Amino acid sequence: MDVGRYMILNGELTEWQHLGGTFVYQHIHTLDYAPYHLSQHLRIIEQASNLLFDEPTKYDECEIRECIKMLLAQAHLSRKVSICITMKLYTSGDTTIEYDAPSIYSGYVLRSLRAEATCLRMDIPLEAYPTSAAEASSELAEAIARARGYHTAIVVDGNDNIRCSSSAPIAIVNGKTLLISDSSGPSVERNILEQATRKAGYTIEYRTLKRSDLATADEVLKMNWQGLTAMQTVNGKPYMDIIAERIAKEFER
Repeated sequence: MDVGRYMILNGELTEWQHLGGTFVYQHIHTLDYAPYHLSQHLRIIEQASNLLFDEPTKYDECEIRECIKMLLAQAHLSRKVSICITMKLYTSGDTTIEYDAPSIYSGYVLRSLRAEATCLRMDIPLEAYPTSAAEASSELAEAIARARGYHTAIVVDGNDNIRCSSSAPIAIVNGKTLLISDSSGPSVERNILEQATRKAGYTIEYRTLKRSDLATADEVLKMNWQGLTAMQTVNGKPYMDIIAERIAKEFER
């Protein structure tokens, strides 16, 4: 046990402990102890559990919301900045809710760090679903990228299709159009990006994104629980962040 650190295990507050095993998960944005888009996150976990584990699952949204509030209050974390909650459903049937270190931001933002990225070829198991296997593959890709002197990795598969970065969806800006992969699984963060893009007055095109698309892109974006990251470079090629700034202004606060 990690004394002084807490988690929720099957609806009960307890000291943090490691649970081994396979799971599906979601990273949930919270601010002022309130989870954003919780119903969507729960739906993704429920659907993944049903499809992968053949275990129909239905959560009580109000109960989960109260568990998150109780956990963050017990940890005495700031209400003024965003905090990532990770919710996991294991094949054993156990559900855990854990928290990460607080962000420096409040709400979804365009992150100040403009990442230098590299492309890595990797086939992620069951990549359309938020699984422990996908998370482990993503962590490996990030570790390799950092060892090579980059901030992050953009994962491409054996067919040179762009898949993700740190398990987060990737989008490409060409002119006034945002290109989004049409082959990725359900994602709350992608939904947020799509809504903000439309509010900002730009069009969206869904199609398979290829590594070769990076050569003609104006901007390369990643959307995760914190918000939007505009890549500064990918394998040394520089990109802008003009459209990213305009899209980020449309994020909910």
